Amino acid sequence: MPVGSSTFRYLPILFLVLLWSLLGTGGYWVLEQNRAHQRQQTHILALQIRERLKTFARERQAALAQLSAVWPQTHPNTENWFAQEADNLQNMLPGLSFLAWEDRKGVQRIARREAVPQSCAWHRGQVAISDSLGRINYGIALCQVMPTIIDSALATGFAATVRFDGQAIYSLGEPGEVSISEPFDWFGKPLELTLSPTARLGWHLYLMIGFAMLVALMLSVLVHSSLKRALALNRSRALFQAASQASIDGLLVLSQGERDWELSEFNSSLQRIMPVRQGQSLWDFCNQLQVPELAQRLRNLAGGDSITTSLTLNDGRWLHLQAVTADSNIAVTLRDITELKLAEHDLAAREAKYRRLIDGLRGHLIFSLDNLGNLEFVSGGASDLFGDSDINQVLAQLRQHPRWHQGKQQLQAGHNSVRLQLPLDLNQGPRHVEVVLSTVAGGFEGILRDVTDEAELLRRIRHQARHDALTGLANRYAFDKALGRAWQDGTEHHGLLLMDLDQFKLVNDRFGHDQGDALLVGVGQRLQRALAPGAMLARLGGDEFGVLLKGSPQHSIEAQAEALLASLRAEPVAVAEHRFSVTASMGLVPFGAAPDPKALKRIADMAAYAAKEAGGDRLQCYREGDGWLKAREAMMVWADKLRRAIDEDALVLTVQSIALTQHPAKVVHREVLVRLLDQGQLVAAGHFIPAAERYGLMVALDRAVIRKGLDWLAAMPGERLAFNLSGASLSDQGFCRWLLSLLAQSPVAPQQLCFEVTETAVIEHLGHAVELMDALKALGCTLSLDDFGSGMSSLSYLKALPVDHIKIDGAFIREIKHTHFDRVAVRTIASLARALGKMTIAEYVTDEATLALLKRLGVDLVQGYAIDRPRPLAELHSLASRA
Repeated sequence: MPVGSSTFRYLPILFLVLLWSLLGTGGYWVLEQNRAHQRQQTHILALQIRERLKTFARERQAALAQLSAVWPQTHPNTENWFAQEADNLQNMLPGLSFLAWEDRKGVQRIARREAVPQSCAWHRGQVAISDSLGRINYGIALCQVMPTIIDSALATGFAATVRFDGQAIYSLGEPGEVSISEPFDWFGKPLELTLSPTARLGWHLYLMIGFAMLVALMLSVLVHSSLKRALALNRSRALFQAASQASIDGLLVLSQGERDWELSEFNSSLQRIMPVRQGQSLWDFCNQLQVPELAQRLRNLAGGDSITTSLTLNDGRWLHLQAVTADSNIAVTLRDITELKLAEHDLAAREAKYRRLIDGLRGHLIFSLDNLGNLEFVSGGASDLFGDSDINQVLAQLRQHPRWHQGKQQLQAGHNSVRLQLPLDLNQGPRHVEVVLSTVAGGFEGILRDVTDEAELLRRIRHQARHDALTGLANRYAFDKALGRAWQDGTEHHGLLLMDLDQFKLVNDRFGHDQGDALLVGVGQRLQRALAPGAMLARLGGDEFGVLLKGSPQHSIEAQAEALLASLRAEPVAVAEHRFSVTASMGLVPFGAAPDPKALKRIADMAAYAAKEAGGDRLQCYREGDGWLKAREAMMVWADKLRRAIDEDALVLTVQSIALTQHPAKVVHREVLVRLLDQGQLVAAGHFIPAAERYGLMVALDRAVIRKGLDWLAAMPGERLAFNLSGASLSDQGFCRWLLSLLAQSPVAPQQLCFEVTETAVIEHLGHAVELMDALKALGCTLSLDDFGSGMSSLSYLKALPVDHIKIDGAFIREIKHTHFDRVAVRTIASLARALGKMTIAEYVTDEATLALLKRLGVDLVQGYAIDRPRPLAELHSLASRA
């Protein structure tokens, strides 16, 4: 055997060993390269899933923050608003399975919750709205979100596990040999994503290598080189497939075929967007996209060119397409942008709705300004508010107003908004607007409305609050305010003048209230013309006027008051076809006469009343120590004592008997006379009745006396009492109803009651008086006409009045023994009464001689000291008890 033949003979074995070693080493290297490739592919996929999760979280957090930011401060129905917004968010951004509004008290006002499996894990969070509105609570149903995000992105052949806040919330597939974990923060909590390829590499690869060793003994070098090229190509394609399969976009590669371009590569995401098949022609693909003209554009792409366009499919989806040439291929990317387009359309619809809303606000203008005051936005309707005036000029005029600058300073100091009322001077005339300013990023927003009519109405209301509606003069409120200010500024030369028109009631009664009102207007105008400089005239109510006089050493307040009185006397006041002579009772008091304005008004009122009591048409000036003032103050004291006695039921009732003239011992009835107990003494009515009449206490006094008398009569069935009714009570319809109701409820028989009314009161209130007298007569009460003969028209009314007794005025009785006229008058009245079927009563019968004379003159009944003296009811009751 030649030398070296053994070496040649073992060469194949050596070559095989060498090839086995090479292929074994290559196999191990391939295993490691596959593991590296799997780690790289898994890492890329994990990063993409992590970004999708982060994007999911950012979009939901941003949407919730925006919802809290646009929360309306005022809304007709905040629950409906929130419900609509929550529905929109859940439709636009799936995954917000729970949305709720919880107010600042912790009460859940409204919630939106999707159906979720009971075992589903949740992530819950909250977004604050404001301290006054509370917060928005939200919930992410993890069992729904994770499959949606991860399954759509997870390539086939991968297993995944997600741990959220330490708890496993999602798991898919069995993990392989390679595993990648990506921890990151998700909604403020730790989330860990673990991915692993499910394919396992085993010993079959080594068997394949051994087989390849046997097959490639003779072609080892060629196989080895071919293997290297195959491994390189496999690695490149695997990287492309890993990247394309991990992409959320549809990726495809078009290669030149025999007749046309054909689909050579595509990923699973493209299949989710639209179904395609390997080898599908470019023409079929473009027809499937419903844009056949796109095929020619793709064929015409030159090297490095690209096409970007958006497509709308018949099923309502929007696709974004991008194509670019790469070597001899065309790479196309398709992305489903339906949700984005829907969101854009919804946003556009909301913007259009908002625009229509703000443009349709009648009488309102919404605008925004940048920090420099330049107009950025203005709603429609400016012409409705300002006509042809330029809105920029209107806003420029507003910005020059000092209150605008004050409002901006308040906003810069932290106020949420400020409300300003500002004047405008436009071509159409002066206007008033109300502006509500608030700060926004980069400037200011404002709502403007025209409040000219409101300002005018407010001006009129303020005017009406301070002026008399009839005369246009200042009213009592404004007069009192002016008096207070004048008092603070006060000087002894100033004075207060109060006046009442004389006999004004007669004008109302005779000519009607319309003529009376017109007369008051005329009087006010005349007084206004006669006012001295600096004086103030006011109508205080009814026919009462007040004047604040500013005097000086050269022009006294008394001279000013006399001038006003003279202006009324000068000539009659013309009202329509009538001319009325007007006089007034005036009371004048200097500021130095009282310690305060209230006392000043009281003294002036008493001075005016003193002028009226003195006959009217005069000026009563205050002088220190005046007797009328003391008398008026005494009257006020009596009025206060009487009011207190009525309130405390402390009146004392006395009675005086009225007896038959022929049989003085036989009492017919007793007249009730009211007394006040003052410092242990009984005070006669003459001391306090004028005060009661002056200060409106007569009705209350009559009620108290009648009620007290009826209570006494209820226990004295054999007695009869006569009660006096004042003119004030006769004219008071409420009193008349009260009296008839009281008599209907009282156990006292009407026959035990007699009511006396004075002649002058009946004549003054004839209508009401006759109506009440008829009603009392119908019940069975007896009626007496008191002070008969004191009036001028007694006889003309006597026949019409339903009275039983005529009480002759005491002026005819006091001097009847010495005066022939009085005797003739009494005889005449007695004869007249007898002819009319009425009885006469003579009062003030003080002695036996007068009693004897009255018997001869035919008087039926007598009353006076000759019969008995007044005594308290309690005493009469005790006498009756002893009897």
